[in-house]
Amino acid sequence: MENLTKEQALIILEEGAEKYNGKWVNHSKNVAIVAERLAEALNLDKDKAYMYGLLHDIGRRVGTTGVRHGIDGYNYMKSIGQEEVARYCLTHSFTVKDISNILGKWDMTDEETKFVRNYLDNIEYTIYDRIVQLSDYMATSNQITLVERRIVDVYLRYEFDIKSLKNWNIIFKIQAEIEEKLGYSIYKLFPEIKEDISKNMIKDVLEF
Repeated sequence: MENLTKEQALIILEEGAEKYNGKWVNHSKNVAIVAERLAEALNLDKDKAYMYGLLHDIGRRVGTTGVRHGIDGYNYMKSIGQEEVARYCLTHSFTVKDISNILGKWDMTDEETKFVRNYLDNIEYTIYDRIVQLSDYMATSNQITLVERRIVDVYLRYEFDIKSLKNWNIIFKIQAEIEEKLGYSIYKLFPEIKEDISKNMIKDVLEF
């Protein structure tokens, strides 16, 4: 198959939503928006970044799973001739290139685990890997938000331990590295975050 267009990527996401429509669908759309804006600001291919972000969680089309949604997405994208996109289905979950540091339920088979370990050991992360990982930490199913707020959203669902701190440190390091390249805060690209925080603060005060 030829390289995907944004329109084709959206069709793939919609087909996935028909199989299993959950919060992952809108989350993926928001990740795509973040990745696109970051890539454009960095003078990278914004359409590719958009597709990588849009399809990073496509493995969730099979239903509710843990870490294995990464390998499910990788295998599915490979099966339709999109190995380039398949990469980000795996790498987005591993901000730390160590499978023992993953958060959530490890539900891959031994063979799949071995494949993922070898895969990660034999690649070097690119700026696109880091963009998708950072974008994943800025997008919920409802909104684009601060990294810190997304971290709270994620870690309320998982047990807090030393692995959590390692992942936090890497995400903030990625943010700092991208901001150094940009020369300004990433949040300058997302004015909707300021508006959302303002609205929620007012709501919180009224409901206190």
